[in-house]
Amino acid sequence: MTVTDDRKDAPFVGIIGEVLTNEAPYLASVISKQIDRFGLSWLQAFEKDLATFFANDIEGLRTATRGYIRFALDGMLLQKRFDKTKEYEAKTYEQASLEVYQNEKYMHSLYLPGIYLSHFLWRHHYLQQIFFAERFVPLVKKHGGTRFYDVGVGTGFYSRECLRQLPELTGHGFDLSAHSLSYTRRMVDAFGLSGRYQASLQDILANPPKEQAPFLINVEVLEHLEDPLSFLKGLYRMLAPGGLGLIAAAVTAPNADHIYLYRSAQEVVDQVQQAGFDVIEFRDDAAYDPRTPQESVPRNALLLVSKGND
Repeated sequence: MTVTDDRKDAPFVGIIGEVLTNEAPYLASVISKQIDRFGLSWLQAFEKDLATFFANDIEGLRTATRGYIRFALDGMLLQKRFDKTKEYEAKTYEQASLEVYQNEKYMHSLYLPGIYLSHFLWRHHYLQQIFFAERFVPLVKKHGGTRFYDVGVGTGFYSRECLRQLPELTGHGFDLSAHSLSYTRRMVDAFGLSGRYQASLQDILANPPKEQAPFLINVEVLEHLEDPLSFLKGLYRMLAPGGLGLIAAAVTAPNADHIYLYRSAQEVVDQVQQAGFDVIEFRDDAAYDPRTPQESVPRNALLLVSKGND
């Protein structure tokens, strides 16, 4: 059976392919590349995800794909600029917040749809999903705790995955963007998981939760901050002794809201350890293979961490 034949059983993925082919042909090969790399299991998982989240909202899926196109194109342009300067654009958190997190149109038409689809369309983001399922989830089950915190929920994708893959857990998500929280609620609701989840517009440094949790998720937040070490120390205080965490950070990956430049995954590891965490395991995955030795590539540093019994 050919890839084309396989896609006949994946109409939602087919819609994404159609929009990419018609409106961004330079991105249209991404679906075939992901199938070649990860097999039909990738296609089936992506189709199921889209069919659940978008259900009867086909036009919403087309709109989300157009948001992804703009999100990906912005990233490509910024990556080329980064190749020349080797620095992110100078920007404060407040500037990034106004431009991105508090901008309803930008968040819902470009940023959040772009991130959601990137979980499947970007190689390093899908590898992160695999690591979550194969390494983090089994350790959580073995641990026996029943609650997780997700700090910086973004689209709510990993809150949802915790609830979906670990039905014994309840969760609490925190973010500083009301738009991220509304998207997260939509995500959790679509999968029928809202009864085990709450979300708060809350600064965990200024107003930390009163109780520690045995599990913690923090996916691609550190690079958005002026002082990620202080934030990591706040995360450390939120995790119960003996607890487990999953922390990810973007490395050499310019974006409109990326402030802190990590030049290597090891820099992330060092900072996480400086905050007090024990690093059980980490990955360093590239978004794609560089065409030349001088070309920079967005990377993802993914850490499985623990907190010792104090």
